[in-house]
Amino acid sequence: MWPPGRTRPAMADLQNEFSWSKSRHEKFAECRRAYFYTYYGSWGGWEAAHGSEVRELYVLKKLSSRWQWAGSVVHASLKQMLSAARVTGTFWTLEKLLERTRARARAEWSTSREKAYWREASKIVGLVEHEYGEPVAGADWKKLYEATIDGGLRRFYASAAFDEIRRTPRDRWLTVDELDSWDFEGTKIWVAIDFAYRDADGRVQVLDWKTGKERGVDHTQVGIYALYAQRKWGVPADAVVPGLVYLVGEGEAAERVSVAADPAALEGCQTAMRTSIEGMKAMLADPARNLARLDAFPMSEARESCRRCPFRRPCGRL
Repeated sequence: MWPPGRTRPAMADLQNEFSWSKSRHEKFAECRRAYFYTYYGSWGGWEAAHGSEVRELYVLKKLSSRWQWAGSVVHASLKQMLSAARVTGTFWTLEKLLERTRARARAEWSTSREKAYWREASKIVGLVEHEYGEPVAGADWKKLYEATIDGGLRRFYASAAFDEIRRTPRDRWLTVDELDSWDFEGTKIWVAIDFAYRDADGRVQVLDWKTGKERGVDHTQVGIYALYAQRKWGVPADAVVPGLVYLVGEGEAAERVSVAADPAALEGCQTAMRTSIEGMKAMLADPARNLARLDAFPMSEARESCRRCPFRRPCGRL
């Protein structure tokens, strides 16, 4: 309680400051209109009145496709398990992880089906398929769960990467999926490394879990993580070992794919970030104040991506 006669200090107004992330880059590359809605049109929607355009855009940007949702469930479960192990020193059994994940997935799916996300200002979990009433057969939901969520967690537990994590003393664990940022040429870069640790040779191992197919942008993403790791933990480039762990695929165990972190590869990552940032800022009405106008961000001509976009209603492409 505040003392009598004194009022609570007013919170400083949040400013929509420009920043960059891999997900922001992908949205910009896919559709400029969806990018505008996500990072500008929806700004302030967490406190906007129900039924307002800003509130609608804010809620819609939080929705995900069923494939994105399945991946987020896997990531959340692994983060919870590893975070608990970091504190207690004990790893959950696979059965315990699968049981907790099943309960989480069922609860989130049911909440989404009821469209409860329209009543919440934060912690929104919702699926595009439910919002737009898309027919998805029960067999397809089952297949998604078994292949991506259940199968991904089973392959993680059978992987060499998890064996190495269990053998590594907890005092050498560096991060477990914690959101952080670093400065790149004056721009804030957001990162959330799934797991990082120092190995027995003192190198920083940077790992990122993937529930989709291997893509070139995955290598760029983890290369950016390597740049962050150098600054965060004070190690040279040759002491950072990035890797991608693909949880969905053939075989019983997840496979780790090594990512180059040599000077040429890291310079390529910096060039990619620099080019992306410049492209985004070039479309702003006032780059210094990070102000954007809707008419400067056209809809994508590739309508294929519209079928999974949460902004189909406000942009008119239903």
